[in-house]
Amino acid sequence: MIGIDEAGRGPLAGPVFVGAVVIESKKECELLAKIGRDSKSLSPKERERRYFQITKNFKYYSNFSTSDLIDQINIFKATELAIMKLLVKVVGKNLNDYYSIIDGKFFKLDYNYECIIKGDQISPLIGAASIVAKYERDIYMNQLHEIYPNYGFVNHKGYPTRKHIESIKKYGIISEHRKTFNPIKRFIEEGIL
Repeated sequence: MIGIDEAGRGPLAGPVFVGAVVIESKKECELLAKIGRDSKSLSPKERERRYFQITKNFKYYSNFSTSDLIDQINIFKATELAIMKLLVKVVGKNLNDYYSIIDGKFFKLDYNYECIIKGDQISPLIGAASIVAKYERDIYMNQLHEIYPNYGFVNHKGYPTRKHIESIKKYGIISEHRKTFNPIKRFIEEGIL
């Protein structure tokens, strides 16, 4: 069984990450029940601790779609594409050997799967995948902060905080910003950027 979740659908900058965790036995399922939680409910320190428990004890995978792709095809399709590419990595041609549970709704995939609304809060397996996605996206955004310190990515991870929006107005946008997301889209249309 594969649990899948994403991190980063709402930010103004950076990619959307998708994480997957695989369980193949009852023993793994029991261990995962103690580790898997909705990543948003955990402190960064606790999320990191659980991330390393997951990566030490389970098969896990991640993938992402860039902000440029998000602007080209929209956030939903970019997330769906990242999930499909991730599943190719996980199951390859063994389509019927695994069943996936995915946080969200409306995804259309060529695999055995089920979408579960608020799945990261209901299923420890999806919760574990959310930890993988969120932790790895946060690392990406921390590295982006090293390159572009004026934007404060280390603090807000690209989400539309007041300080982030102020820095966009002051410094403009970078290639990692999503130009189809408001208020950036509106700023471009109004000639502010």
